[in-house]
Amino acid sequence: MKTLCILTTSLLILLAACGPNQQELAKVKFNRAEQLFIDKKFNDAKLEIDSIEVLYPNQIEYITRGHDLLRKITIEEQRQNLLFLDSMLAVKQAELKPLMKNFIESSDYGSKKILIHKRQKPENSYGRIYLRAHLDLEGNFYISSRYTGTERIYHDQIKVYFSGNTALSEEIAEDGFNNRHFEDGENQWEVVNYKDGKDNGVIDFIANNADKSLKVQFRGKKYYYIVMETFDKEAIRDGYEISFVLKEIERVKEEISKVNAELKRLNA
Repeated sequence: MKTLCILTTSLLILLAACGPNQQELAKVKFNRAEQLFIDKKFNDAKLEIDSIEVLYPNQIEYITRGHDLLRKITIEEQRQNLLFLDSMLAVKQAELKPLMKNFIESSDYGSKKILIHKRQKPENSYGRIYLRAHLDLEGNFYISSRYTGTERIYHDQIKVYFSGNTALSEEIAEDGFNNRHFEDGENQWEVVNYKDGKDNGVIDFIANNADKSLKVQFRGKKYYYIVMETFDKEAIRDGYEISFVLKEIERVKEEISKVNAELKRLNA
């Protein structure tokens, strides 16, 4: 039965290719494809174009015209994609604007610009013991724990908790970079960065419970405890949300760049 179907299909294609009205039949299919293109039914139009080459392989004129129409369809599809991406970019930029009200751009840490919460600027946070939000313009986000005192506690981990609910970071070994220590007169400073998921859910925990009274335990050879300030919780919550929006904006911009490059190639 399967062999019979294959033979029947092959015979129909052969008859279609050799029959006396091939040019007219190819023209009908091309005209149908052209109308489908006008109606913006691009997939159906492409199917009609493909069928011309399969059913009427000797009709070079309509095969060639089909290829030209296929190029027009591809250009129009890319233009439609560009319109969609432009609208998505506008939506994401509008979504970002209110989130940015408490953040400022800064180049304090080298040439790369970063975003800092107004209440967590270095000049406002000197000598504070707190958790800081770190965010750049590409949407990369992490937190750090910052301790200062007359004695070291050698902390390498933090626990954030309230009412029996807890989030515990991974331990970060002292390496002079992600866990570093320095002295300033009588004061000891310890800074631990929780990058690449090393926060182990602490960021999510703070973002989802920013309205709660959150406590932080700095864990090391000694322990130190703080109650998080409202603006520190908001800095982490809002910075975390901003990071997702910024990454989506970057993704959309990359897609727009790819579509524009493809349009340039197709129109060359």
